Amino acid sequence: MTTPANDDRSAEDQWVFLIDPAWQAQFAENAREGDATDEASDGPAEQEVQGPPLEAVVGGWLVTADGTVGRFRANPDYVPSQPGSPTDPVDATLQLLVRGEVDSDGLFAVLKESVFDVALDEAGRPIIAPSPDDVPSLLVSTAPAQRHRVNADDWRAEVTAVELSDLLQEHQVDVLFNPGGPASVRLVGEMFTEYVTAE
Repeated sequence: MTTPANDDRSAEDQWVFLIDPAWQAQFAENAREGDATDEASDGPAEQEVQGPPLEAVVGGWLVTADGTVGRFRANPDYVPSQPGSPTDPVDATLQLLVRGEVDSDGLFAVLKESVFDVALDEAGRPIIAPSPDDVPSLLVSTAPAQRHRVNADDWRAEVTAVELSDLLQEHQVDVLFNPGGPASVRLVGEMFTEYVTAE
């Protein structure tokens, strides 16, 4: 479910929010119950329509007045309604990839337009650790809701795909997205760089 909302900075700019499907389903159920109550009474009662709670907002895109759509920004306060609920478009696409419902081209189309969080050690250096198949990898989360599975001292937030590519080249490693998550995927560093830097 997506919900547009005016941005305070400009009446013409809008945020388009992505809402957790579980809240959407609950909202619809409450609306049906309200309709049934209205039918049993003399007429419809005036009800205040409330938006979703902050923890049900997955994140959003800023759409500017000229129609430009910004990168998805994950909500740091989002709490997934279920353990496997996608936390962002990249996580959703990774889950589709694991199920064989999208190919690598579809994945990289999303990756190129996304930002990531890179796990850091106490010295502020990127954490490099073995992947499940024992390949040295940079530990990266696709949203704040994915961070809790990684033992990191700090995070470098909102790293673009090109910036992530630079880190992979600098350290000559692969990238492991969402370690410990339901769709944790390792991508070869050279392949990642090739795709995200292609015109």
